[in-house]
Formats: sequence, structure tokens, C-alpha cells
Amino acid sequence: MPTLNITLSLPQDEIDSIREAAGSESLASLTTHALRRELRARNAAAYAAWNESLPAEAKADLDAWDTAPMPGWDA
Repeated sequence: MPTLNITLSLPQDEIDSIREAAGSESLASLTTHALRRELRARNAAAYAAWNESLPAEAKADLDAWDTAPMPGWDA
């Protein structure tokens, strides 16, 4: 399975704001939401190929995260 490593640098106040808005949702989950949206916006065909290469369990998890409400984030 392909992997993607990303380093994200944010000021501490932005990190705190994200955590506060997340409530019970994890920062990793929120990051997954943002990455999926960015991938779709950049290249739908490449995203589709990547998504199809994932195991069914991973796809189900990502789909559940993608459709979950994101407190404090504009859709």
C-alpha cells in the first residue's frame, strides 16, 4: 500500500484553535478530512486511483471520516 508522509508546521495558537474546535474528534481525523478534500481539489483522477488502491477497511474508515461533521471547520 502506498504511504504519504506530511510535515505540517503551524503556530501554536492555530494548533490550539484546531484542537478546541475539534472537541472529541482527534487532530489526526481532522487532518484526514483536510487531506482528502485537498487531494480531490488538486486531481480527481489521481485521487480516485489512490483511493481504489486502498484496502476496503481503510476506504470505509476514510469515507466515515469524510462524511462526519467537522466542528469549527467550514465545509
